[in-house]
Amino acid sequence: MLLSEFAANAELKYELSEIMRKNTLPHAIIIEGAVGTGKKTIADIIAQYCVCSSEGQRPCGICKNCIKAQNHIHPDIFYADGRESKAISVDSIRNIRSSAYIIPNEAPMKAYLLLNCDKMLAPAQNAFLKILEEPPKNVQFIMTVKSSASLLQTVRSRSRIFSLFPADVNDAVNIAVKRFPEKDISEIKNIAASCDGNIGMTLQMLENGGQEAQILAEEIFGSILLSSEYPLLRSLQRLTSDRNFAANVLDFMTDIAAECVRAAVGAEVSSKTAAAVAERYSKKRIFSISENILYARKVLNTNVNLNLFCTWLCSVLRS
Repeated sequence: MLLSEFAANAELKYELSEIMRKNTLPHAIIIEGAVGTGKKTIADIIAQYCVCSSEGQRPCGICKNCIKAQNHIHPDIFYADGRESKAISVDSIRNIRSSAYIIPNEAPMKAYLLLNCDKMLAPAQNAFLKILEEPPKNVQFIMTVKSSASLLQTVRSRSRIFSLFPADVNDAVNIAVKRFPEKDISEIKNIAASCDGNIGMTLQMLENGGQEAQILAEEIFGSILLSSEYPLLRSLQRLTSDRNFAANVLDFMTDIAAECVRAAVGAEVSSKTAAAVAERYSKKRIFSISENILYARKVLNTNVNLNLFCTWLCSVLRS
């Protein structure tokens, strides 16, 4: 995708396009915004700009480097994703620091994408700060996070922050109609409205179970609070019907768990479920629930028996 094709956020698109045109990209960028607003998409566009070999407008979208970047196989674009693990670790940052000083393989620059930095702990951020203070030449660092406030002030002060906002509901509807022409327009409008124009969430809900997955994720979290384990087990059994649906529910549960962690450390959250969990349980228990959900998402990818998986998940969520 090119920047001109990105929906909404016109001011950010103009600002970024001018920076790219003038070739004045800051060495470190933080992209903040809610889940589904397109943080990774913007990060990928910036990374594509860094490796593009065009002598004209960059990224061009058609050169060899751009094609590799679009297919996520470019040897000079590196990813560290906090969503796929407990958090981006100190060891991951040390590996980045070591490799950053090695010259690019094919492109004029190297790009490091640190995705979902919300749970990146202070030691890892401090380790990263060392390279932000004296960055190597021809290296671009791009971080994505729900809120830049979760990063240390020292990291924020050495980076340029770009904020993403949900699109207009009509924009979300138009994009969803193109992506899912077979879907009923009334369903698309209802889901887009429930997501407040969040394009990523709208598309995800249409693709993997719609509002049912989001509602079930909230129901499962509510069941964790109950004294009996039967309601939780009954809710989890609904995951056994379809593996893709189960994955989507777990993705929503991951987001709720992140909100629980934020509420546990005193941050303001919009989720009533997260606030209730934070009020009921200790930080240690909340961190354990969050880690178990992340681990469960990995287990689901191993083609595990869904009935056994749900029984196991019920056990670890209540432990």
